[in-house]
Amino acid sequence: MSSKSTPLSFRVSDEDAEFLAGLQLPGAVTPSEKLRVLVTRARMEHASQRTYESSLRRIRELLEPTHQALREHELTARQRSELIADTLYWLPDLVAYLMTGPADEAADEAGLKAFEAGLADRIFRFIEAVLRLGVTAKAPCYNPELISQSLAGTLELAQLIVSNRNKDRH
Repeated sequence: MSSKSTPLSFRVSDEDAEFLAGLQLPGAVTPSEKLRVLVTRARMEHASQRTYESSLRRIRELLEPTHQALREHELTARQRSELIADTLYWLPDLVAYLMTGPADEAADEAGLKAFEAGLADRIFRFIEAVLRLGVTAKAPCYNPELISQSLAGTLELAQLIVSNRNKDRH
């Protein structure tokens, strides 16, 4: 890349200018610096061709303001929700995996099956993480009864699955 810069001039709406002024980007204070950061991010995202790692990084960046705000609220309230923490951990992984999809050269039957297996693995690890919260009557959540209250339908479905499998075996 050349070290020479090209000056650009363009107009934005008052709303966009106000947004840009309030936008917090590390190392960028002026509108020009902020626009350079945004263009650099867009170029990197485009160049990454949606790899799993770049997708995961981008999703985590998108969720970071929410994650940060929740941490601050939890510190103030002296509470923690493992349900929210688990979701913030597993959701980006699941979405990044879906975004990248099977590689074009692996889009045959075997590649699709492998992709499906990877997706199932992620979904069931998340389900297991949530189910672990139901081991005790009071889950480590803002509402300690939330998990036990919400599990009724899930447990009923699981019992039906087990019952049907036992019937098939006999």
